[in-house]
Amino acid sequence: MPFGLKLRRTRRYNVLSKNCFVTRIRLLDSNVIECTLSVESTGQECLEAVAQRLELRETHYFGLWFLSKSQQVRWVELEKPLKKQLDKFANEPLLFFGVMFYVPSVSRLQQEVTRYQYYLQVKKDVLDGRLLSSLEQGIRLAGLAVQADFGDYDQFESHDFLREYVLFPMDWTQDEAVLEELTQKVAQEHRTHSLSSCYYYAVSHWGF
Repeated sequence: MPFGLKLRRTRRYNVLSKNCFVTRIRLLDSNVIECTLSVESTGQECLEAVAQRLELRETHYFGLWFLSKSQQVRWVELEKPLKKQLDKFANEPLLFFGVMFYVPSVSRLQQEVTRYQYYLQVKKDVLDGRLLSSLEQGIRLAGLAVQADFGDYDQFESHDFLREYVLFPMDWTQDEAVLEELTQKVAQEHRTHSLSSCYYYAVSHWGF
């Protein structure tokens, strides 16, 4: 090298990489998507990018959250730059999409996709133990969930596949005999539903 200079290897940037960043967002169906944003983009811009992927118009019911450095849930302040919030407060640059505001009646939700996202949120909250239910409510919701995820009852010769499907909160399923009895009740509940109404009733059943 001329003049004996030794150049330190540095990370290469271009204009795009300096001014943009990529964040991951976990959706309510557990899929993870990536979103490329400007470093000045607000949380609202990220939420709108997610909504566009989902073909969701009723964004005002939803938000984004992340785990803080102390492992606490922290909702993104939508009007502020997202990257600054993640850099300052987040344990890692992973966002979660979810329902932020619940409606008093599910009839207010205009889009089928909105009702579906509400359904996914309610299902997740029940399975994670954040939304408590009676045994009867749990069986009814599980039957609706099977209908929503797998379709009509009469297309299956057997419901043995339900044994591999998470239907109830973990603390309900410690005893195998109890789990088998509950699973059979869910199969019976599944018989009573149609796909067109399952999202609506899964959400409205909880009084939203």
